[in-house]
Amino acid sequence: MVKKKRLRLIAEMARKIRAYRELKNRPQDSQRYALDYDTMTRPFAGKKLPVLAWKDVRRETRLFTLLAGMRMFGVGRLFTRKSWLDEHTEPCYWKITKVKVDYTAE
Repeated sequence: MVKKKRLRLIAEMARKIRAYRELKNRPQDSQRYALDYDTMTRPFAGKKLPVLAWKDVRRETRLFTLLAGMRMFGVGRLFTRKSWLDEHTEPCYWKITKVKVDYTAE
């Protein structure tokens, strides 16, 4: 005789609701990657940037110039401009998903 599996509908629904709320309350990338330029820390995580990155963060360069020096042209990375931090209340970012390079252009 096989034992019937006990249905736990309420527990299953509660698990789904908890997972949905967790997903909904997750911080946005703009919050996670925001940066305090005075202390070089990320306010959300409280972690400091590596010292080797400070120089790059303080000065902006053209996006393609940055991407050209990176492996796979920086696909998967987030980029922002310091000027945007002053102009907008919510930080703005570029997320590099695909790069199509025109090697004939100057």
